[in-house]
Amino acid sequence: MKPSGEAAAAAAPGAGPWDECFEAAVQLALRAGQIIRKALTEEKRVSTKTSAADLVTETDHLVENLIISELRKRFPSHRPPFSLAHT
Repeated sequence: MKPSGEAAAAAAPGAGPWDECFEAAVQLALRAGQIIRKALTEEKRVSTKTSAADLVTETDHLVENLIISELRKRFPSHRPPFSLAHT
């Protein structure tokens, strides 16, 4: 049985008050994917976070900075999630 009316609208991705957030997430994911795809053909600069096994690349930093800066720009009143609160 398919939901109808308001239930159908609420069940659809990006419906209602989440439209702008959903669209922002999709656009950022696409931009991040382009950065990652381009980086696959380039030399990697790798560093560590908390241990030698906890690797992070320059691409990781670029993508994280893109996402954080764009979300802050687009949604200035939103609070960042736990791991991003320090930036």
